Amino acid sequence: MSAPKMPSRQQKPSEDVIFYRAEDEIGSSLPFKVYRWDTAGGSTRDHKHDYIQLWYVVKGELIHRINGQTYRMLKGNVFVAPPHMVHRVDMMPGQDIDIIGCEFLPQFVDEQFGTRSESQSSVDDGYLAPFLQEQEELGSTKVALSGETELEVLKLLEELLEEFQLGKRHCELILKANLLKIMAILVREKQKQSGQTNEEDERLEKFRDLMMSAIAFINEHYHEELRLERLCRKFSISKTYFCALFKRFTGKTYNDYLIDLRVHKAATLLMGTDMSITDICFAVGFNDVPYFSRVFKRQTGVTPSHFKKNATSM
Repeated sequence: MSAPKMPSRQQKPSEDVIFYRAEDEIGSSLPFKVYRWDTAGGSTRDHKHDYIQLWYVVKGELIHRINGQTYRMLKGNVFVAPPHMVHRVDMMPGQDIDIIGCEFLPQFVDEQFGTRSESQSSVDDGYLAPFLQEQEELGSTKVALSGETELEVLKLLEELLEEFQLGKRHCELILKANLLKIMAILVREKQKQSGQTNEEDERLEKFRDLMMSAIAFINEHYHEELRLERLCRKFSISKTYFCALFKRFTGKTYNDYLIDLRVHKAATLLMGTDMSITDICFAVGFNDVPYFSRVFKRQTGVTPSHFKKNATSM
């Protein structure tokens, strides 16, 4: 999806601040939208809006100015701009930018937002409250994600993009579910990061790019003979330290991650192709059919043949 359009109606509360209305930018049928923003979108002027805005940096670097603070936004960073908070984005010269952005009204998360009495509350209030702080209570709008959390949020955002673009029936339920999960993760991470950064966190941050590259390499070469020693040589890191970092960044051991990935790819081929089970076994990186069948059943609860039979009969 291209960068969001400029507002069809603009109202300037002051000479230098543009006001974006949800009815113009988002629409009324579904008070939510998600999009990709790249260098073509350019820097923005000082502006505010009556909806919540969330930007995730997939690639590149930019400057976000809000609440009297300036934040350097890098890959894996998220900022959240509450309603009616003046802010702007400045692009860095020569940077190749990829942003996933979400914009939504509070009513998308909590349908009774603004109509409930002060004595009433709901579970959804807990998701919204940190995103609706007054200016003096806001604190940092930047959340720096890394490791497993970074991968999870990116996956959830990409699923949001796909659902929003396809617009299938009941897609709003999936959109809301993913958005709530993202908000919960950001609240948790923001609370964690509000304290002092310890030495271990700083050490992990130094290895973030290396581990993201290693994970991307595994995802691309899963069908090959991926011995741990080969990866450690490729990324110039000891086997012991690689295993410890990998577990911290993914939540899984290297072997468990690779097996899960191969079983997932095998399931996709079983459902979507006419390949034999033997061919699929070798295509996803296993080199022994009986072992492949045992692992597949352990992970899915059924054998590959049973899985394929049920998939083709659906």
